[in-house]
Amino acid sequence: MRILSRYFLASYLTLFVSILVSATVAIMVIEMMLNFDDILERYEGIKGVATYLFLRVPAYYLRDLLPVTSFAAVFFALGLPARAHEVTAIKSGGISPQRTVVPLLFAAALLSVVALAVNESVVLEATREWSRIRNPGGEITFRQGSFWYSRGNAIYNVEHADSATRMLQGVSVFELSPTGRLVRSLKSDSVEVGEGHRWRFHDAIERTFDPARPAAPPRTRRLATLERDVASERDLALLDDSAKTLSLSDLHEYVAVAIRDGRDAEKYRAMFHSRLADPVSVLLFALLAIPLALAVERTRSLATSALIGIITIGIYYTVRTTIDVFAAGGVSAAFAGPWLNLAVFFGYGGIQLARVPR
Repeated sequence: MRILSRYFLASYLTLFVSILVSATVAIMVIEMMLNFDDILERYEGIKGVATYLFLRVPAYYLRDLLPVTSFAAVFFALGLPARAHEVTAIKSGGISPQRTVVPLLFAAALLSVVALAVNESVVLEATREWSRIRNPGGEITFRQGSFWYSRGNAIYNVEHADSATRMLQGVSVFELSPTGRLVRSLKSDSVEVGEGHRWRFHDAIERTFDPARPAAPPRTRRLATLERDVASERDLALLDDSAKTLSLSDLHEYVAVAIRDGRDAEKYRAMFHSRLADPVSVLLFALLAIPLALAVERTRSLATSALIGIITIGIYYTVRTTIDVFAAGGVSAAFAGPWLNLAVFFGYGGIQLARVPR
């Protein structure tokens, strides 16, 4: 049994690495073909092209590529021996297929942990760097439950941004002189982003400072509404998108602060749970692949089982995308969607594995 375990485990891990590398290279080639003009326009030389590919591929594809690779690796690790009658020989020796695949599930569970670490390091850093390259001129940082954004002679502190409603909450703006001294500050609990660079502050507090007299008290005005040329709609979009570049710990802190302050945090709560649940699909896809691969012993066709697998994966991602759409709209309890989706497919995979003939 130990020999069989090592055999299938080595086959799974070898195929996992090989398929992951091959798929990554294929995606890079496709990216080059589809976006060749854009790459040449934005990036110069081999270094620029390499930067584009080694940031875009992890940022856009790696999170989903790991589970799909797990499915393919398990499918071929078991499907090819099944077609070659090796599974039949194993069963004739009194060993059930369900017992044989246990090491693969343990390995897939460990790879799920690895996927979580990769998502929170490689993928996250690539996403941040990609955002900085595509949107130069300002960098967003997260401190104490809010976002800090520097652009030109102004520094913005925003607790929450929503480009759909064009509203900001918990906004402070600090305008600096060329020498770096504070010349004006604006603070408002609610800001409406208008056309162009116009921001409308509601119940705003404006403080004006004299750089020539640092010790002098500021002139303070409190206004029901105040319109100022502050930042563009592009800055709003950056702020709204910034939560996607937070680590899980920072995202959890952001949700906790939003709930404490009485703000709607459902969208970001759902984002946190989706990010946490995604790596578990590495194990799920391995489980779904096992009964399909073992069925090759009976059908003698890898293509039939592969087609069923593709359809199953397609349904899973369709459901997940639907959940993400509801979550982005701030639907209450959408955070449970990713876990419910996993539970349903785990149940389906477990039933199919239990039905495999011994």
